[in-house]
Order: sequence, then structure tokens, then C-alpha cells
Amino acid sequence: MSGVSDLKLSSFLVVSDFAATSHSHNTLVAAEPWVYNKRVKTLYQSLLDYEMGLLQGIASCRAVSLNTSRHVQAVERLAEALLSPTATAIVLGGLSAEEKEALQLLLSHGGRLEGPRFAREYGFIRPMGPARLVREQPWRSPVNPAEGLWYRGLIFKTFQATAEGNLEMVYIPSDLLPLLEIATPAADRKPPTADVFEVALVPTPSVVISGKGRLRENIFNLLVYLQTTPVRLESKPKAPDVTYQSLAAKDRQALANCLLPPLLPALPQEAELEFLLHLGQRAGLLVARHGRLRPDRDPARAWLQAHPLQQLRLLQDAWRADPTWNDLWHVPGLVPQPTGWENSPLLARSKILGFLARVDTSTEAWLSIAGFAATIKRVEPDFQRPGGDYNSWYIYDRQGQLLMGFEHWEEVEGALIRHLLTHILPLLGVVELGTAAETGDPGSFRLTPPGQSFLQNQVSAVPADKKPSLLRVDANFQAHVPARASLYDRFQLARFAQLEQRDKERTVYAITQASISRALKNGVAAEQITAFLARATDNQTPLKVVETILTWGTRQNTARLEQATLLRLAHEGLLAELRQHPRLGPLLGETLNSSTILISADKVTEVRRLLIELGYLE
Repeated sequence: MSGVSDLKLSSFLVVSDFAATSHSHNTLVAAEPWVYNKRVKTLYQSLLDYEMGLLQGIASCRAVSLNTSRHVQAVERLAEALLSPTATAIVLGGLSAEEKEALQLLLSHGGRLEGPRFAREYGFIRPMGPARLVREQPWRSPVNPAEGLWYRGLIFKTFQATAEGNLEMVYIPSDLLPLLEIATPAADRKPPTADVFEVALVPTPSVVISGKGRLRENIFNLLVYLQTTPVRLESKPKAPDVTYQSLAAKDRQALANCLLPPLLPALPQEAELEFLLHLGQRAGLLVARHGRLRPDRDPARAWLQAHPLQQLRLLQDAWRADPTWNDLWHVPGLVPQPTGWENSPLLARSKILGFLARVDTSTEAWLSIAGFAATIKRVEPDFQRPGGDYNSWYIYDRQGQLLMGFEHWEEVEGALIRHLLTHILPLLGVVELGTAAETGDPGSFRLTPPGQSFLQNQVSAVPADKKPSLLRVDANFQAHVPARASLYDRFQLARFAQLEQRDKERTVYAITQASISRALKNGVAAEQITAFLARATDNQTPLKVVETILTWGTRQNTARLEQATLLRLAHEGLLAELRQHPRLGPLLGETLNSSTILISADKVTEVRRLLIELGYLE
């Protein structure tokens, strides 16, 4: 390598002297300053795993004479020769442009990279037994850059144990790594992609789609509906949580109608409802008991009484830590098949959130959605497949095409990233979306302040307690709720009032006789309602409203309508006669006058039969 400076050569000599010293102890283990990862093998340890045929192939490729048939001795001689700074300079000078690029990629990752990713970019190393190695001598004509580096003894393969199983890694031995780093000018190296995550900035969009307050409002609406309306389960759910399919169609529709209008046309209310029902249960706010889905009393009260930032964060954290909601299986357009393969939703979710935590947020920048996905593909394409396995996940598109192989990355991994960015994270208040037109698909996003706190796992600062905003009830029986009012107070109000109007500044409820009657049937007393209004309005509820509610309460169940039949008699003497009959008498109801008897609806058929049998009726 003719361009190597004197400074670099002197550095080589220092390393070479150290390597020689280490070799005299038959260890070839580099000193602590050169150990980049203690689990990475040295060159000597790596070569020990090779058969003599492969050792001789590397020696031939590097112009090293082994002159021994003893395996250990051959390893020692080859390792010593390959660790020579001069030999390193020579081999680097003979690499092709693609081989240099492959080596630079490894160097930019600290000398280690997932095997499947390295193979996709620079080729697979063909497996060969001893006989085939001797016969074909592949080091003479490597078929790709990976084989070129492999047969020069610059890269090796091993397996690393991970939580997801054994992962094949391509690595540079720990004592060879510093030699290659010194010999490779910094300007020629790829940037350390583990530390750089650049996403293209885009102009501020014409239309901003914000989910601010949406999650809180929708969960509140579900709590109110499930508190005031019985929702029975059609079938017992197999999973611990009640599934969307466990509910009757009419209940699913009624719950969907409780939600705010869809944030995006591509996200129907049914899909959002399914997500919210699952999230509400994982957060402990909803529970299935005695065949009914309803709020879990104490956790729901605590959530309703919490600060809005705390309410949002509880739901965000519930999704982040939920292993039972598989985001990949809810991506529109994908049809995963349950054929035994498994993926970790927590792994994919944590990776994507980790990438989001590294994007530019210094100026509330708008970022390209496509650029974000493209950067992940460049930096860590196997983010949800630790083994780089693209041939065992059976996923189809809506047209029935099997999306197997890395060539379908955009349709699977890319679709998952876009799904989280445009569906889940806006609902969770983590990002806002940008479009060029009201009906256009989102092309950009930016992080919200609560989203940044969530991604950095920081606790959002809760403002100091202020005097709570009071409800206002007017003489027209309308209750006006300011946006800053307690959600717990609004929940209590919604139990006996009917929603009429909702906007950013306030929500209006109507107190009607029907809504009061519904509350009374659910066990809420009229005195409890008026006491609540006195507290929530600071005793400013009009007297007319209070008196009317109490009146409605006292009248509740004081009258009853029943269906009945009148039995009219031809003369007064028949009354005593019928009353005294042992079978007919007990069926007769109240006597209205001397010739008229009331017969309840459930006894009409039997009375008619007996009257015919006894000859009173034809």
C-alpha cells in the first residue's frame, strides 16, 4: 500500500511488536486497549476453527508458506503472518472497490454486523467441504466481495446468542481490527451508522393533522357509554382481553358512534375502536365481568381524576409495553397467516420508537415519512427480524401475493413503519402529520412535545394545581363544560345528562327528564345529582333546575301502566257467584264496580277457558 505515511507505518510497528510479544505466549490476545468487544475472537482463535484445506487456501491467497501439516502450528504461523502491518497494507491495497466498501461497512459498525444483512449487500459465502475446497480452490476466483474478504482472512463468521435465538454475525477478529482501522483513512470510511440517523427535512405542510386530545376524549366517551349502557359479550374471549369480535354488531356500531370523526380516511372508526378497546383493557380502565364489558371502577376513577398529561402517558406506556397487540398483524393491506411463525411486537415497536427518539427535534422539524423508512432500511433493515429471516414469515397482500424475501421489505417492514407513523402514533398523540391537501395521504410528520417526552422516557412536567374550571348550568337545563374542566366531573355529568355539542373550547350537555330517568334506573339518586351540581358549579345551579330534578326523582316509579282486560257481567248477582268459584275466583282481579272485574293480561287466557267451560261464554 504505497500511499501509507510514515506515521501509519510507525503505528504498524507498535502493533506488530505487541502482536509478536503476545504470540510468544501462544495466545495472540490483544492487550486491553485493542479489545473492542471481549466476546469477539482473536485471529488465532478464529483460525483454530478452520480445516487445513481452508487454512492453506488463505495462506495461498496471502502468499504465506505454512510448511507444516500440524493444524495448531499452521494456525500459529498463519496468524502471525496475517497480523503483520506490512501484510495488512499489501492486502488492503489489492482489494477491489466493492471489497473495500464491504470492509468499510464492517469498520463503521465496530467490526461486527449481522450476517444476513452483510450477505444481502455483498454476497453469500458458499459453504464447501474439504474435498470441494481442494478441487475448486475458490480463493482463486471469489464470486463476490464477501468471498474475497473471507479467503483473504479478513472476515469470519460466528453465532451470537440473543433473546430471539442464535444470530449469525460477520466479524473482524479483535486483534486484526485495530490494524485495519489504522490502515483505513478516516475520510474513506462510511460514517458510524449506529450513531447517525438522518432523515430528510421537508417544508412545513399545507395541512396539519393533529390528534391532540383525541385519545383522551375517545377513551372518556367509551367509559361513559359502557358505564351507562349494558354491553354484553356474545362469546367468551379466548385471550385475557375482550376482543372486538366478542361484542354484538349493534354494540360495536354504538361504541364506534361514540368516537370522534376519523383522523384519516384510511383509518376507519372500526379499526380505531378495536385498538382503543384493547388499549383500555391493557391500561386497566376496562374489565369484563359477569359477561359484561364495563369500566373498572377504581382505576377508571384514578385516571379520570389525573392530569391530562398523566392520562395520556398512562395510555402511551400501556401500548409500548403490550406484547399482546401485534402491530404487524393490524397493518392494512397485509394478511399474515398463522402457520407457526412468530414475530416479537415489542422488538419491532421498541426499535422504531428508538429510531424516532434519534430524529432531529431541535426546531420542531417536519420529516419525510418515506425518508424515515428509507433511513431505517439503510441503517438496520432487519429491525424486526433479528436473524434476517425473510423466508419463513407467511404474509400475503390483499391480492393474495406471498410477500416472502427481502425484495418485499417495502411491503412488509416499510408498511409497518408507515402504519405506526400514520395510524397508531397520531392516535397516541406522539406525532402530528402533514399533507398537501385535506384529502391527501400524509407525507410528513413531526414529534409533539408529549411525544418527545414519551420517546425519551421522561416524565412530563405537570403544571401546578390551579383552581378547577367550574361547570355552568343555565335555566334552559344546559350544562356547559369548559375544556379545562375535570374529566371526572364531566364523567359524573354524562351519567345523568345527554351530550349535545362538543368543540375545542367547551362541551354542552342537556339535562332532560329522560336522561335523569336513565340515571335513576342505574342507581343514581336525585339528591346525589343535585349535590354534585352544587359542588361542580359552586352552588350556581338555578333553583328551577334543582327543584325540577328533585321532582323528577320523587315521581320516579310512582305510577305504573299495565295491560288488562275488563270482564263485564250481565247483572250484579254474577259477581259473588264467580268470586266463590274455587278455580275461577283466584284468577279474578280488582272489582271496578258491581258488574265489572279487571283481569290481568297474564290470566286472560285461563279465565276465558274457564268461562267457556262453565257456560258463561260461548
